Amino acid sequence: MEDRRTLIADSAIEVVARDGVRALTHRAVDSEAGLPSGSTSYYCRTRAQLITLTVDRLISLLRGFVEVSGIQELDSSDADDVLSTLTSMVDGLLADYRGELAARWALIVELTGEADTTDLVASLLDPSDLASALDAAGLRDPASAALDLLTVFEGLVWEHALGRLAGQDVDTARDAGLLGSALARHEHRGPRNLFGLRR
Repeated sequence: MEDRRTLIADSAIEVVARDGVRALTHRAVDSEAGLPSGSTSYYCRTRAQLITLTVDRLISLLRGFVEVSGIQELDSSDADDVLSTLTSMVDGLLADYRGELAARWALIVELTGEADTTDLVASLLDPSDLASALDAAGLRDPASAALDLLTVFEGLVWEHALGRLAGQDVDTARDAGLLGSALARHEHRGPRNLFGLRR
């Protein structure tokens, strides 16, 4: 039974990623999953339940990716390690999670104002995932730096997946430079600024 629910959720993600949230119907999910008509409505009686199942599955998949990335456990005095992990995450997301990313963004836009999208927004990466690593790297205000870094990270992932950089080879050095620029304005606790640059 749980396998069937997972199949339905994964198929719903595919429908949303390809055709948008408006196309998410029980019939469309049955067709995408190759299930007999009425199968999805057996597990999700309403469209709201189907959306909830889809959102929960997206959160689970993306948070699982974040946990495997190692960013939450990163304990380094070198901010370059943080940037290297983040650029690796961009590569991994683009390689394996393009559909999930497209579905996530579509659902955030569609549900804003109608439902709490906090968990969906935080599913990819949350400031708290970065703050301890930036604290270890010596930033005076790691929470603020984490938010700046996350803003650039989300923009990079969007542009690579669906925006102006879609279809182009990923330039990891360029991405690391852009991510690093988000940190450059933040004060370092030690005698050196990030990347060994003196103030």
